[in-house]
Amino acid sequence: FFSDLGRSLMMPVAALAACGIILGITSALLKTQVQDAVPFLTASVPLFIITTLNKVSGIVFTLLPVLFAISIAFGLAKEDKGVAAFAGFIGYYTFLVASSCMISTGIMDFSAMKISNILGVDTVDMGALAGIMAGLVTAKLHNKYHKVQFPAAIAFYGGKRFVALVVLVSMTVIGLVMPLIWAPISVGIDGLGRIIR
Repeated sequence: FFSDLGRSLMMPVAALAACGIILGITSALLKTQVQDAVPFLTASVPLFIITTLNKVSGIVFTLLPVLFAISIAFGLAKEDKGVAAFAGFIGYYTFLVASSCMISTGIMDFSAMKISNILGVDTVDMGALAGIMAGLVTAKLHNKYHKVQFPAAIAFYGGKRFVALVVLVSMTVIGLVMPLIWAPISVGIDGLGRIIR
């Protein structure tokens, strides 16, 4: 399991390494000290190219949880890996929306948690952990249900199509429960941060 998980994590890590190099170089080229030393970099075309590469390479770090959700589901799936990857994205996005719904209820004080706009949803920011969790849950459900068969009347929803449905329901439940668990943990991490400072 851990060997397969490690191989699954290598896909986004490889992308991070490449994008990290590009991000580092372009960030250095955007420094005023470098641009003062090499005035050519401030011309419109080189500046546009450097700025574009900087923003594009930086977005990979923003999408890290999504990459983990997709790549783990893809890597741990035994068959129909494309279906698993698709379900991994659905699972992660469902988690974001369900968590946002729970936070908006005001059922408890969620102010200690880091709330961010992720893929257009204001929700709890768990970083890569949320993507890893979505990928693991999706892979487990996919391997269990991707060959399930139903009676003829509802046979359309069997097999591969059922994977997306069961992931949707499961990640909705996890998304509703996780803010209730993560809020006390966030208070503990925040309190620890204050002690260290």
